[in-house]
Amino acid sequence: MTDRRTVGVVWSDFGGVLTPPVAQAAERVAVASGVPWPELAAAAEQVAGRLGLHGLGPLELGLLSQREWADRLTACLTTTPRIDLGRWDEHWYADRPVNQVLLDELRRIADHGVPVGLLTNSVAEWEPHRARMLAGQDIFAATVKSHEIRLAKPDPAIFRYADTVLPAPAGQHSLLIDDDPANCSAAEHHGWLTIHHHSTPDTIARLRRMRFTAADTSYWP
Repeated sequence: MTDRRTVGVVWSDFGGVLTPPVAQAAERVAVASGVPWPELAAAAEQVAGRLGLHGLGPLELGLLSQREWADRLTACLTTTPRIDLGRWDEHWYADRPVNQVLLDELRRIADHGVPVGLLTNSVAEWEPHRARMLAGQDIFAATVKSHEIRLAKPDPAIFRYADTVLPAPAGQHSLLIDDDPANCSAAEHHGWLTIHHHSTPDTIARLRRMRFTAADTSYWP
């Protein structure tokens, strides 16, 4: 069934959407460090909690460098890590592929006149890896990175900011593709449409049921 609401802008998340699931990267760090992921996650929550945040918030908001964050994280662990957690990014992104199939689908949408943006909770030290993975992918009309603006999903303010960067035309909607249900819920509350990304085939199928501003029906196969 086609969604009759018109999509004027598409925003895509990066990690877990344009990459394999975040859980795979987390497990890679856990294996390399010898620290079980639940212990790493609990330590990260302790570090974040002291700043009134959750998860990777101190990194995603640019409040701590990866080195500062890793030192605080290590101090919260009961298991001694086998690696320097200040080089977290190297293990998180080691051999991590980009989702070329979904990128190609986003390119098709962009080629038919619908702006596509990247809206991501980002970490400064991780950006070289992301740039490498997206090299040559001239798809995005705009990119919003949390660490640069000190706003992160699911804070409603980041959606308001994105609307100023790449606004949907009057009477049309912005659409967010994201793997985090909390981010999708916040975007919907802001008035956006969303696709909660579970798998690439499902996301593409849902995109092809959307109504876009482009009148050229050759977008649909």
